[in-house]
Amino acid sequence: MTQSSGALEARYLRVPSPRGGALSVNRSSKDLLGKVDAVAFDCDGVLIDARRSYDATILVVVETMVEETAGVRLRLAGAMPRLISTMRRTGGFNSDWDTSYALTLFSLVALEQRKDGRGARIAGATEALKEITAAFGSAPRGSGQAAVDDFLDSEFPSLKDGIDKGRERMGYPRTPPEGRLTTVFDEVYFGASLFEKIHGVRSSSPRTKGLIELERILVDRRTLDSLEERLGGARLAMITGRPSIGTAHSLGKLMRYFDKEASIFIGDADIDLRLRTEYDGLRKPSPGALIRAREKLSSEALLYVGDSAEDLMMVQNARRLGVGGLLFAGIYQTSPVRADQASFFEREGSDVVAETVNQIPSGLLLAPKGEGGR
Repeated sequence: MTQSSGALEARYLRVPSPRGGALSVNRSSKDLLGKVDAVAFDCDGVLIDARRSYDATILVVVETMVEETAGVRLRLAGAMPRLISTMRRTGGFNSDWDTSYALTLFSLVALEQRKDGRGARIAGATEALKEITAAFGSAPRGSGQAAVDDFLDSEFPSLKDGIDKGRERMGYPRTPPEGRLTTVFDEVYFGASLFEKIHGVRSSSPRTKGLIELERILVDRRTLDSLEERLGGARLAMITGRPSIGTAHSLGKLMRYFDKEASIFIGDADIDLRLRTEYDGLRKPSPGALIRAREKLSSEALLYVGDSAEDLMMVQNARRLGVGGLLFAGIYQTSPVRADQASFFEREGSDVVAETVNQIPSGLLLAPKGEGGR
């Protein structure tokens, strides 16, 4: 049942933050927040603003794959932020490769729906794409490629030939350089130099810089210093779908704040396939990586800071397994619909809802540290 705005107001304490922005704390979580002894973070949308890199790469890849498959150049820049947000809100699309795959096939279906006797009509295709994406996101489903394929095969059986053509063209989930979708994605995102370093082959555009260079760091060094002081040492970890090499490229010296053994970079399994079996069990929203981080840090009360549905679901799934001492902070700074994302986190009972990651120390200072705190 949807909670009224009045009920949410009563449930949450609105806290003035010296760092600016809105900060809300679940009143029932204050005691446990005072006992937090470790903090783990998602990366994109929390530590790094990836809208001009990862999100922009999805746009380029989808438009490229559609043009190569259907011979039509869609212009999706205006619609893409909401489309990506809808996919991520499902909780099953932490991989931007999966998101690119889904939106490419949805676009091909949209073009087929708008065909007339002379071929595909671009006019109206974007609206059809929005409707298909919304329909996909409107019901509980599985995650990733399998969920997309099940949806399309059941909802659009008459368009199977065109959908299969798109699948064949993308070659997903084959990794670079064998898969066309993943190769285009990584060339655009990493750029030629990093692409070659990661995959051991030359890029098709050897002098191109990657969109990764446009990323902006969101977390302040003083935030990480404040957390270290509060926690009594280096007790921070990262749980992200990124590969470690790209994360280190963007965060630079800030990587030293994060415990390497407690952190997981799921994207490493897309580079080193020997890791895939192990890491598949750690992909969000599976709680495996979170439980592992808690154990590695010997934490009795760990706060996980994320910006998406799968981040929240990871904590919820761990709790369902009986894992205690876990809290969730929802960040909405980079959401295309900030107010909606903040309301979503509150409706789901998040322990902390903050505009930016730099408000997390303020949230932890609301209660004195417990007897068992470090």
